[in-house]
Amino acid sequence: MTKRSFGELKRFARELLLGNYAVIMLATAISFFVPLILTIPFSIEFTGKLNANIIICFIAAVIIEILGKLLTVGVMQMHLLLAQKQQVAFTDLFRIFRNGPDRFILATMLLYAMLLTPLLLTGAAVYLLMPEQLPAKAAFLVCVFVLFTAVELYLTYVYELIYPLYLEHPDITVLQGFRISRKLMYGNKKRLFLLQLSFLGWTLLGFCSAGVGFLWISPYMTQTTVNFYLDLISGKKEYIVC
Repeated sequence: MTKRSFGELKRFARELLLGNYAVIMLATAISFFVPLILTIPFSIEFTGKLNANIIICFIAAVIIEILGKLLTVGVMQMHLLLAQKQQVAFTDLFRIFRNGPDRFILATMLLYAMLLTPLLLTGAAVYLLMPEQLPAKAAFLVCVFVLFTAVELYLTYVYELIYPLYLEHPDITVLQGFRISRKLMYGNKKRLFLLQLSFLGWTLLGFCSAGVGFLWISPYMTQTTVNFYLDLISGKKEYIVC
């Protein structure tokens, strides 16, 4: 099956968002600001000593991060409905909570653990293998940073599709979602990277507008990514084996 071009994916995204921008923008704003506001009471200055406050703040940060991810998935649910030519409502943002968020929570924790592992290994490498000489130290840090970034990007793109897979297929398990995403993204990681890179100009414009522009830009980017997922999976239905 012929894959749609980036231009087609973007044009389809604009067509789907036409007349639906208000509700999507509101949901996007909620998914961003609610976790941000909840984080404020737990923002403390780290003194270097482990105490009860730090432990509480860490636990709260984990819970808020998971809540933020669930809200982000709720926004993705709305984009999927749009792509399937269904009517969307603001309440769809919370559909994931009504239908059971267990898989999404477990998947988020597993994914974060996978992404954290390279960070821990990087820290250990820096601590144990850091050269004494300044030029060698700088070169070593650059190499470690590049390697860490490459591994993080690889894992992120390999498992980019787990959440839309869970949304579309409520019968697949957490590990099945990871396995299917890995299969679907085989040979497509570069394509998705280039698609998202094509929004660089819009992203810079969003920052220049003090972030306000992202209320328009973020839905456009997310809808295009959802369109990419649907375009990719349309020719590979055999991968969904439960």
